[in-house]
Amino acid sequence: MRPAALLLLAALAAGAHAAETPAPAPHSVEVNSIRNPEMRSYRSIWAGLDAFDEYRKMAPAAPLRFRVLGADGKPVATADGLALRLASDDGSTPVAIDAAGLVDIARSQAAYDADAYFILNQKRGRFSARPEIRTPGLPDNVRRLGDLRLECRVSVAIAKDQIPFLARAAINTMMLSTDWCGKKDMNASFPAGRELEGAVISHGGRSAELELESHRDSYMAPLGNPAWPDDALITLKYAAPAP
Repeated sequence: MRPAALLLLAALAAGAHAAETPAPAPHSVEVNSIRNPEMRSYRSIWAGLDAFDEYRKMAPAAPLRFRVLGADGKPVATADGLALRLASDDGSTPVAIDAAGLVDIARSQAAYDADAYFILNQKRGRFSARPEIRTPGLPDNVRRLGDLRLECRVSVAIAKDQIPFLARAAINTMMLSTDWCGKKDMNASFPAGRELEGAVISHGGRSAELELESHRDSYMAPLGNPAWPDDALITLKYAAPAP
């Protein structure tokens, strides 16, 4: 099994576990009459914040944000109508989603101690989110490899907190490592947000074409290849819009 598939397995395991045992509302928190709303544990996100701090040297100038995605895995065109809050028995606090569907999440020891949940005002399965780490100053179609490596670390930390112990152990066994993002042959898929003609990684005067996924809207980044440093840049070549 290719390493990228193992990350997919982790995501599927997390989704299946959530589907089989829906995250309980934090004690008596009111969910505003939406049946089975989209919910995520603050403690899981905290694990991602820990990973961001631990591996920050991969992208020292980049902030951590979370991008809201639709059911198709693509960024939402607008955040109109979406409302997010952090809720526990101690109360409920709105969490801002900007017009581009990006969310900033700060540490809150009180929310962690209260086992708070993020609750979106939408039914489960209609939306998701993923970490987005971008070094300032780069064009929209250019990604820095260290940023992607750090995104992987954050995503895996959150997934490990969400999935059952036996699923984590199975993936560790298949990977022959507990470091899912750091294996030398790790190539992971990243969404481009639109159809691609190609993707090229470059650094120090050399370059290489990257593999595209079958739908050509995502690309494979060589996260574990030490021949490409964190400062290597990936340039996305978008396909022309259909006439």
